[in-house]
Amino acid sequence: MLVQCSPRGFALRAVLMLVSLAIIHPASARKPDFTLPDLQDRPVRLADFHGQWVVVNFWATWCAPCLEEMPELQAFHDAQGERAAVVGVNFESRSPAEIRDFVERLAITFPIVLSGGQPVPGFDLRGLPTTFLISPAGELVDTHLGTVNAAMLVERLDELEAADAGR
Repeated sequence: MLVQCSPRGFALRAVLMLVSLAIIHPASARKPDFTLPDLQDRPVRLADFHGQWVVVNFWATWCAPCLEEMPELQAFHDAQGERAAVVGVNFESRSPAEIRDFVERLAITFPIVLSGGQPVPGFDLRGLPTTFLISPAGELVDTHLGTVNAAMLVERLDELEAADAGR
């Protein structure tokens, strides 16, 4: 026998079910990590940056918006290096030598690591460029699909730090 439920009753049951799931399985902050080779084939671990903010930027040489934001990421790195680290994750299957030449032409000095065009667990990549902000505690706290600039990054870190101080 089917029991018919009014739309209001159905909505109430759905809300109660979601609340009970949230209580049973509370959402936890994601703490992504990776170990990827840099341009000299040395391992770089995200966990090595624990204790500071980390801007993780996924990019590719063929991505025009990625190239537009590289000088902004470098400017942020230069101005905010004591406050936050920048790590560029190249998301394509090119040799380290090709990427190294490209990075040198752009005068990039922040660490560049290679994903080999493979997904990196913990980072939900939906397009390029994508920038992830990792808190000093190692938690993924923000994601931005599209270009960023130094002022945006500073403003967002200010907001996140103010919210954290208010807790």
